[in-house]
Amino acid sequence: MSFFRLKDLIRAVRVCKTAADERNVIRRESAAIRTSFKENNSQDARYVNVQKLLYIYLLGFPVQFGQLECLKLAASPRFSDKRVGYLGATLFLDEKQEILTLLTNSLKSDMNNPDDYIVGLALTTLSCVASTEVANDLMDEVQRLMDSSRSYIRKKAALAAVRVVRRDPELCVPFLERASALVGNKHHGVQLAAVALLTELCNHSQEALDEGRRLVPVLVRQLRVLLNFESSSEYEVSSFSDPFLQVAILRLMRVVARGLQEAADGLNDVLTHVASRTDWYKNAGAAIIYECAVTALAIPSEQPLRVLAINLLGQFLSYKDNNVRYVALATLSAAVITEAPSVQRHRATVVQCMRDSDISIRRRALDLSFALINAQNVKPMVTDILRVLPVADMEFRSSMVYRLCAAITLFGDSLEWRVERMLRVLSMGGNYVNMRDMFKFIRSIALEADETMQRRVVRNCFALLERDISQDKMVFAGVWIIGEYADLLVAGSEQLRAEPEVSSTPIRDSSAGLDADDLDILGALGKPIQEKNTAITEDMLQSNSHSVAMIAVDEELPEATPEPSAIVSLLDKILKARIVSTTNKNLALTALVKLPGRFANQPSIVSDIRSILSRYESSMDCELQSRATEFDKLLSKELENVRAGVVERMPAPEYNDVPYEEYVLNPTAMRMKALTVIRRPAIQPADLIGDTAASAEAEARRAAETNKQSVMSDLLNLMDDAPSAAAAPGSPRSPAQTQQYAAQSSSTPADALADLFGAASISPAASTSPGSETAANFSSADLDKEYEVYNNNGLRITLTPSKKQKAPAVVDILATFYNNSEMAISDLNFLVAVPKSQKLQILPPSGQHVSSGSTVTQQVKVANPSKSALRLRMKLAFTTDGQKIEHMFDYSGFPSSVV
Repeated sequence: MSFFRLKDLIRAVRVCKTAADERNVIRRESAAIRTSFKENNSQDARYVNVQKLLYIYLLGFPVQFGQLECLKLAASPRFSDKRVGYLGATLFLDEKQEILTLLTNSLKSDMNNPDDYIVGLALTTLSCVASTEVANDLMDEVQRLMDSSRSYIRKKAALAAVRVVRRDPELCVPFLERASALVGNKHHGVQLAAVALLTELCNHSQEALDEGRRLVPVLVRQLRVLLNFESSSEYEVSSFSDPFLQVAILRLMRVVARGLQEAADGLNDVLTHVASRTDWYKNAGAAIIYECAVTALAIPSEQPLRVLAINLLGQFLSYKDNNVRYVALATLSAAVITEAPSVQRHRATVVQCMRDSDISIRRRALDLSFALINAQNVKPMVTDILRVLPVADMEFRSSMVYRLCAAITLFGDSLEWRVERMLRVLSMGGNYVNMRDMFKFIRSIALEADETMQRRVVRNCFALLERDISQDKMVFAGVWIIGEYADLLVAGSEQLRAEPEVSSTPIRDSSAGLDADDLDILGALGKPIQEKNTAITEDMLQSNSHSVAMIAVDEELPEATPEPSAIVSLLDKILKARIVSTTNKNLALTALVKLPGRFANQPSIVSDIRSILSRYESSMDCELQSRATEFDKLLSKELENVRAGVVERMPAPEYNDVPYEEYVLNPTAMRMKALTVIRRPAIQPADLIGDTAASAEAEARRAAETNKQSVMSDLLNLMDDAPSAAAAPGSPRSPAQTQQYAAQSSSTPADALADLFGAASISPAASTSPGSETAANFSSADLDKEYEVYNNNGLRITLTPSKKQKAPAVVDILATFYNNSEMAISDLNFLVAVPKSQKLQILPPSGQHVSSGSTVTQQVKVANPSKSALRLRMKLAFTTDGQKIEHMFDYSGFPSSVV
């Protein structure tokens, strides 16, 4: 059954009651369309069938078999056929399909058609699906149409030129003059297309960027015309004069004034005018204000304008539209890196957004809240986030707890406050605390706290565990602390500890003698706890959480002064609980066996403990069974003399203390890492790429320009789709140091970013090499071989080049660092520079500490479209045997086949 008309097919689909019925209808109709394509060559039938395929495509079903029929319709002389054929081509085809080359002749023919609407169809199709080959073939036609006397054609041609330039940046120059001429056109559609084209050209060509800077007065004048409503009323949208053109002009201003003080000075007045004259309570006005704020932050503008931009974004947080609030939070997260004092003024509004009904708003508000934390506001900010933690989405809690621990550790000014806040984090989100933060908390209690603080902490832990034992890391830390400091837990613990030890009476008889096997149990307390069955399922948590009353953040943590028997009962409760992991149960057994040593004057608890241990001597868990048996033996009478030494307080647990990442509190800082690394004084990029013959005057001028620029000049990479820079990691820095350093610094060398760290290049990229050359490169025997470039001070460095078939112009170089000395190497820092004709990307190393006999690797990518010789200048810095070593050396020994 075939439905002859499109309306009939739509009606048949709409009456389907189930998805299966709909699939059956589409399957039958698709089969009928295939048969029609094979048997019927009528243009009218093809027109109807392609229309039905367009509808089927919108429903999400495959329609690839109709691609060739779309090309046949596009070649038809009738406008109606061309319209459907080109629409099908834009939807069914993409630039990667070879069949697209068959469309070139139709496009070229229609671009020379006297009918403007047919020319517009061809230009629109070219703007949607043009590949690099098609763009090169039709470039001349697009240039000719940009000079047309008809505004409709000029607008379409300029938009097609944007696609051509994106596909082949080498074609920038031919369009530059025409784009500059169209910027001043009176037709707003032509202006909008010309501004979009000029923005694209400026991102790829230095010549276009210079031309754009010369056009700044023209852009400012055009923007003032729009602000003063001096243009035609037909372009008004929601009482705003052509907001689309205003936004496009602001984006172009952001590109041309980035990193240039003179251009930014010419924009300060008009940006202030836009910010003060535009009503942001409507969507169109909010879009203009947003682009204005982003532009003010992305260029080296005056400080009052930057503060005004932050305040405008802060006002967006109270906007009713979630989309506006989302982009405001995202932009403030990026701006807080350098404009922290201004963003801090909106802290209260950001905290309110953490309880918003929209999950995306809550996520962005949480990210910004953590980014705002510093040494001055850490206490109120941590308190606000703790209030949100119990009601936060499950997917957020892991990240929240991790960053809360980081903020408490990095910015806490007193041990008492850090301990109190960590106890709250453990009691509220103990299932999400990682082992590193938990062990760091335990070590702070054992090594830094005095006896008064230890007494308060152990009493807090007991009270918290009595209320809730569902938080895994809270149970772990609480049981460990109770086991070590149980003597401080009970009332009158000062006098208790001073009394002499009283021998406990064993419950059951044991042999009087001790053999070698009996002595093995003395090491039971030092046995490692095996990590198995430690996962706490969500069902377990929910089954236990209904009876737990959460402690308010403003309330004091509860304290308890129980009797020794109550401590035994609590540990027994933990052992019996199903939701407690095996790891924590093993720890509870260890804590139990330590209690007789803490309460030597309470011999009755020994019998209670041995009664509990006896239940686990036949446990199905081997670890529990082993520990219970050995601990029961330890509590026997024959080991009474050595028991006190065995159960005495253990040293603080050891752990691998890995520093927090630089961007732990602000994920946006990870994307700004290139700016952070390049501004570090340890290794300056100028040392690698600076010209040794540069005069002192040039150096002074460069330094003066650097001081004027703002780090936010590269904020465009965070807010637009421009490719971001990739940087080599420098020496580790804590988030507190990074945030303070970024707040105090306001400049960054833009040239170094572009040259050293492979930022978005403004020079046109060369086309790829022919297929035969690519095949020759991949068959070269010189690839995947190690080339030694350094061997000194016990460190040997080799470079291993390789290539991927999909990117023949990119050389992947694996740098391997071998430590051949007997001393460990630390603070390893490796930077590479290449000539300006090549692009460089340095990925983070696998580590910065190289122990003796081990290796560390780091990936370097070099884009070499010109196939010039690879010449690397490397700077190496590392520490060994307490001595700081730095070397700079060149290497150009790669064979020509590697290029």
